[in-house]
Amino acid sequence: MKVRFNPWFAVLLTLSGLLLAAGCSLSKLKGGTASSSDGSGSSDAKTTTTFTPSSDARKDVREAIAKLNTAYPYRLTETVSASGNSQTAMPDGTRVVEFAAADRVHMKSTSKIGVDVEAITIGDKHYWNSGGKWTEGSLDVASNGGAEFAKKIGEMLKDVKYVGPETVNGIDCHLYTCTIDGSMGGQNWTGTAKIWIGAADGLPHQSDSDFKVTNSFGGKSHIVYEYGGNIKVEPPI
Repeated sequence: MKVRFNPWFAVLLTLSGLLLAAGCSLSKLKGGTASSSDGSGSSDAKTTTTFTPSSDARKDVREAIAKLNTAYPYRLTETVSASGNSQTAMPDGTRVVEFAAADRVHMKSTSKIGVDVEAITIGDKHYWNSGGKWTEGSLDVASNGGAEFAKKIGEMLKDVKYVGPETVNGIDCHLYTCTIDGSMGGQNWTGTAKIWIGAADGLPHQSDSDFKVTNSFGGKSHIVYEYGGNIKVEPPI
């Protein structure tokens, strides 16, 4: 059975997730320098530099997102709460996504209505667990390629503002706010978001968003990023 699947929309159905993970990681899926053939989480290309806010808040946020391309390995944990009549479209739940490299990703999602999802992407192979059974397929990243997808995500960031220094999860950060407004996948996304960028590394460490997708569904998203550690992604047994 051949499956064509884009895991990023399943992994990060919320807008902040798309903005801070999918957009940049997708741009590296086709042979980026941060790829790891053994899934060991090695990232020789990663650099750590102290971050100082500039006079261009939008540039600061875009560069922080771009640094995810060399931040492997890292893990993001997203907690989603649906609002209004959106329960059937996007139930409350938690998603944990581990990035060993740009092309080695493991996602596990649990929801309050008992619908659990697990997926593994290694290179151009995608493994999808449904009903306790793994199915292998090929990965359909995006119709216009990862770079174009990432560019589109960046264009949806509006009115980016620097708020000031703030400590989040015990880490010294700089807080930015922005509005979200744009069309993707035939749906209009709107909302607001907060993004905390680490003072020591210039990487996203947390994001909170309140969003709405056309009139179909909406909700709130809380994402925490953790960098380093022994993250490995292997094919399912």
